[in-house]
Amino acid sequence: MKALDTPLLLELLRGRPGAKRLLPHLQGEELATTELNLYELEVIARSEGGRSREQRRATLAKLRRRLTVLPIDERAVRAGLGRDSAKVGRDPPSVALMLGAAEAGGCEEWLTTPHGRPLGTGGKLAIRIIDV
Repeated sequence: MKALDTPLLLELLRGRPGAKRLLPHLQGEELATTELNLYELEVIARSEGGRSREQRRATLAKLRRRLTVLPIDERAVRAGLGRDSAKVGRDPPSVALMLGAAEAGGCEEWLTTPHGRPLGTGGKLAIRIIDV
């Protein structure tokens, strides 16, 4: 299973060509994100202009149905706290928590953009930077 970070999801939702080129390479993969990533997308959707709020909410609801949504639960917290980056404070706590949720949920890889690159290492989770 591969987990998609907020910056990459935004690029996909905005239809950026670089992000669209990634999609064929993900065919047949189970794709996931965390509840915290979806929260970030909701906050962004509420703050952006353009399409109506209802259209943005419908788009996010459709995205939620297409992805495995990993919970922020005790397992995610423990995995996040166990990450080296969380121990030394290299990444914000929310980043360590999202990566912990992906690891606890069984993801092998975290896909993000250069903008979303975690400062710490991926631990058991491989980090792949997608240049979109």
